[in-house]
Amino acid sequence: MSTKTAAFFLLLATRTIAQTNSSSETLTNVTQAFSDGRVVPDVLESFNPTVLLDVVFTDSSMQTVNVTPGVNLTMQQTANEPQFFLKPPNGMLQTDSQYVVAIVDPDAPTPQNTSISQFRHFLGGHFQLNASTSLLTNMSAALSDFVPPTPPDGSDPHRYVAVVYSQPQGFDASATPLVNASTPRTNFNLSMFAQSVGLGNPIAGNFFLTGPSSNGSGSGDASQTGSAGSATPTNGASSVAAGRGTVGLLIFTILVTEFY
Repeated sequence: MSTKTAAFFLLLATRTIAQTNSSSETLTNVTQAFSDGRVVPDVLESFNPTVLLDVVFTDSSMQTVNVTPGVNLTMQQTANEPQFFLKPPNGMLQTDSQYVVAIVDPDAPTPQNTSISQFRHFLGGHFQLNASTSLLTNMSAALSDFVPPTPPDGSDPHRYVAVVYSQPQGFDASATPLVNASTPRTNFNLSMFAQSVGLGNPIAGNFFLTGPSSNGSGSGDASQTGSAGSATPTNGASSVAAGRGTVGLLIFTILVTEFY
């Protein structure tokens, strides 16, 4: 085997290892962010995701914003219903399965006074996965249509937690009596609801923070682009990017050594 051929296969192996480690680290970072942000135990009793959840907003100026766990976003950025993407680390997920998606606010009306939390911002079932795009599409009407974040003036930023569950058989029959058009959105308990309808543990999750416009919360904390905006992460999420940088340096060194 020639030197160039050997270097080529080493490059492929390095990329494969890097992709596997990157996915694993990302799941670890999401879990850590849920702990650091006290989503566990304030919303969930425990959280051990097996799949990555991308939450993507399109703001009023048609810019897209990708949510990373714990990012600060403005009310303008989160005014429209987001899209959800499921990305398993191994690249394999059953497309014939159905999923339940929920978004709740555990800080209503303020983080210091949670007398009406959790506030249910969205709840829907019968989401199906597009194998080519990873997009989750709702195949039926939501139990609770999306309501955008509107933290009151003077409040600290609220946490908005999005989670995905595998949908069990008989979900409609068990969920509809508990959540319907006449059910208050306030004082919702996601964990109790999940237990009541047999959802089990969430398979994926993400969360962001939004404060009232008068506070200017989130201003400058998220970068946007016309096609794939990305929000600035908090806590340990940046370690994935650092890992990718290390792999890139290794690949560059291999190429320089073997080919020049």
